Amino acid sequence: MKDDNTIQGFKRELEADKILGSADDNGNLMYLMQWKGTDIVDMVPASEANVKCPQIVIRFYEKRITWKRVKIRP
Repeated sequence: MKDDNTIQGFKRELEADKILGSADDNGNLMYLMQWKGTDIVDMVPASEANVKCPQIVIRFYEKRITWKRVKIRP
């Protein structure tokens, strides 16, 4: 892990643990990422997370997906 306080996100060289939330930053989707083994959280661009930790991104959306039940009429 790099100690410089100006270093954030994947540049910290930490392993992503989970996504805590998401936000829009001037039209760019961002994730609030928590890093394994630390209490550190950073906002990271979704485009970067999609490449560097796709399974974590998938898990984030799987936990939030909802299905609308539709009655099928005979």
